[in-house]
Amino acid sequence: MDRSGNVQLRPPHECLPAIRVAGDIVKRAGTGLGPRQIEDYELLYFPDGTKSIYRVGEMAYTLSEPCFIVTRPGETHQYEYDPVQPSRHLFIHFGYFHRNGEAPPLAILQPDGPSVIPAEDELLVGMMKQIMNIAYLYPDKLQQRGSALLAALLEEINGLIVDQPVTRDKNRIPPQILKALDYIDKHLDEPLSIDRLAQSVGWTHEHFSRSFVRYTGRTPREMIIQRRIERACQLLLYEERSVKNVAYAVGFTDENYFCRVFKNVKGITATKYRKKYYDPRYSELHPVSESDSPYPPNRILYNAGSSY
Repeated sequence: MDRSGNVQLRPPHECLPAIRVAGDIVKRAGTGLGPRQIEDYELLYFPDGTKSIYRVGEMAYTLSEPCFIVTRPGETHQYEYDPVQPSRHLFIHFGYFHRNGEAPPLAILQPDGPSVIPAEDELLVGMMKQIMNIAYLYPDKLQQRGSALLAALLEEINGLIVDQPVTRDKNRIPPQILKALDYIDKHLDEPLSIDRLAQSVGWTHEHFSRSFVRYTGRTPREMIIQRRIERACQLLLYEERSVKNVAYAVGFTDENYFCRVFKNVKGITATKYRKKYYDPRYSELHPVSESDSPYPPNRILYNAGSSY
């Protein structure tokens, strides 16, 4: 900020977007914006599902769920905000002025890219809000901190399109199925039946079994076995229990049956698995359930050749 109180924008790194305008606005019911064209890119986030309509070209989108909107330079677009309730949105105008206006090759920034991306991921929303916080509290740092965040946010939103189908929400696992998976993990050492799992989530046996296969791709019985074997793998590597004790710890009452199931699932015996994958550093790890994250826990997920 200079002596006159004006914010001096420092040029961002040439690979980062330069933020022109950022704000958090609540529009009155029944109002609108446009039709118009802008020279910048614009990223918006509508945190609430409403009956607002976004029109771009010949397409019209009802913003009935939380979503991001991407508007590209020169696109004719307009908003018809909800006729009954106020409509809030966060927005950022940005460009790539140090790249001669050329945006990085992200699908969401291309002329034929998606305009509306349904999303309510806490991380993405938090990144958008943090950019607003920086704009308000530290405007002189916006072109450094804010631009870096925006670049990361655009990459993550792009990942929703490139790395995952937009229809992913149709396959979102219901909370009852997640609860059942958690129940399995917490009771691996006990007898588990489909009736018991169905009762734990308040569903009938038939509805539970059908829904479970639909959303996980496995029957409840197959999932129980898979979870037990995965936990057994952890115990074999993290602890010095005998194979027999490991079998009992994950709900098998017969060691021979456990060994057959283990080899069928892993393609190797439990004893050979321990010899092949054991590492002394594993002795300090604690067995955890598979449902806590979308990736397997207690693993080095990426290593480009560095020691750790």
